[in-house]
Amino acid sequence: MKPFAITEDQIMRVLGAVFADELSRQSNKHFDFVTIASWTGETKLDADGLGLSAKERDACLSRTASLFGLDEKFFEGRSAQNIASVAAEIAAAIKERLDNFVFKSAARDEDAECRHRADEIFQDAAAAANILYGRRRLLSFVAPHSLLGFELTILTPNLQGIESIDARGMTPEQLSATLAYGDVLVATPTLWRYMMRENLASPDNTMAVSFGEAMAPDLAVEMLKAGFGVMRELYGSTESGLIGWRDAPTEPFLLFDHWRRADAQLFRCAPDGSERETNAMDFLEWTGERAFRLAGRRDGAIQIGAVNVHPDVVARQVSQHPAVGECAVNVNRSGDGVTRLVAHIVLKRDRLPNESTARDIDAWCRTSLRQQERPRIYQFHQALPK
Repeated sequence: MKPFAITEDQIMRVLGAVFADELSRQSNKHFDFVTIASWTGETKLDADGLGLSAKERDACLSRTASLFGLDEKFFEGRSAQNIASVAAEIAAAIKERLDNFVFKSAARDEDAECRHRADEIFQDAAAAANILYGRRRLLSFVAPHSLLGFELTILTPNLQGIESIDARGMTPEQLSATLAYGDVLVATPTLWRYMMRENLASPDNTMAVSFGEAMAPDLAVEMLKAGFGVMRELYGSTESGLIGWRDAPTEPFLLFDHWRRADAQLFRCAPDGSERETNAMDFLEWTGERAFRLAGRRDGAIQIGAVNVHPDVVARQVSQHPAVGECAVNVNRSGDGVTRLVAHIVLKRDRLPNESTARDIDAWCRTSLRQQERPRIYQFHQALPK
């Protein structure tokens, strides 16, 4: 297989993730990993398969075409009866021409599309391949439709010439039985923490890769004890692409070779030799010419499960519940390292601050907010605390 080729099977993997994400955005429908993994090429888009309405079908197809740099109306008049036919149309089109990729941020209020040149996306993947060199297989617990997910789980294995396995449908027990000497497993820190709680075991010479959230030192220690002798943490975003990497959470990140620093400014060096100034999503605290630590988000977002969550946006959503007068949301990081949202609520005068009210608000949040945006703790007040 040519290293820059994207197969129909790989496109089908991406399609499942794209459809699930778009349905979550458009219709607030949520699918677990096992359900998404059960979708095959023969899965139809209509009532006999995914059960999409005409509006949902058009939104999913438009998003799919856009991701691969095609016109959003690409599927008008084309075959799109099942997932395989959609993948075949995409594969034929990008075989002729592939200039751009378009990715969406994972945050609710950041639906703006981020367009990237295809050669720069492959440049990111090649940089990742260099620091993952020598692996025999890549197993992934992350969805392949995000920028970093696509680069790491689709393009990087292609460049290395190794097998890529979608492990999202596996239990920790199945994953322990599947992992072999020389493998690399990709997951977000939230998923890594889940796997450590479920006693995931790793054979010798396996590598752990994480991205999407900061890796906590205590979690890294657990992963080492579980058998992952080599670790890589990657830093980047949908907006900027892949920027840096490090071996341990106590170390600073290092810039990849296609980036350079000039004083406090950051420049991306494109494959054609051009350069452009780019802002990282975080403030960067430089500890050397090419080494940096993260010094807080520029936009005030927090990351939960590799999804950017804005507490003020969540508070506005919760405030729309009929019982809620005012709401403020802050972050609680528990002793086990899990980040939780806490909703501080002032109820309307006719509602009582009891368990029934909390359950009612929580049930409403389950249908109105994405999983990562849902508060896990509700506190009632006479007036919002400062």
